[in-house]
Amino acid sequence: MQVFKSLLTALLLLAWTLPVLADAPPGPRQVVEQVTQEVLDLLEEQADELLEDRVALYEALEPIVGPHVAVERVAELILGPHWRRAEPELQARFVTAFQRSLVRTYGSTIGEYRGLEVRVLGVRRHPARENVAQVGMDIYTGSGSPARVIYEMERQDDGHWRLINLIAEGISLVQNYREDFRSRLRDRTLEEEVARMEARNEEAGLK
Repeated sequence: MQVFKSLLTALLLLAWTLPVLADAPPGPRQVVEQVTQEVLDLLEEQADELLEDRVALYEALEPIVGPHVAVERVAELILGPHWRRAEPELQARFVTAFQRSLVRTYGSTIGEYRGLEVRVLGVRRHPARENVAQVGMDIYTGSGSPARVIYEMERQDDGHWRLINLIAEGISLVQNYREDFRSRLRDRTLEEEVARMEARNEEAGLK
């Protein structure tokens, strides 16, 4: 499970680096194709430098990531009722702390994605929700069968398709983290957990 969690989180970091487009919003498959090429190019050029410094890695990813993931939607899916009961300030703190904790915990695994061969598959629309689509991708690591990843995208009010979930080999990132935070929040409040995450991030230089 830990291996899959690391894979899922690294893929989430990759998926969050979407380019800003001035024209009409691209479709979900086009978004996945663009993000994949952008990320692989970035890793080819700067991975060694970024992997040596988690702060530099976060600073390189954060301004690109933020506008192109439905971060509040992801947080709501992960936290469920805890998110809905939280004040807006605490919600914002959670989003920031969670993004930084991903870089702190799994940032070093991004280097494994240099030089990967990938193939973007077709789009499957949700049967009941027109604003949700899934885009498949096969990732070839050079040994055995490719890893199958599903990018779950949601069309937002502004027309842009943004990431809300990743499913790798049948394991949902959102479900994985939902269970993780459900366990964490049995013994502490959301505010206590956010403060704990913030402290760990600050120790790592991710203020």
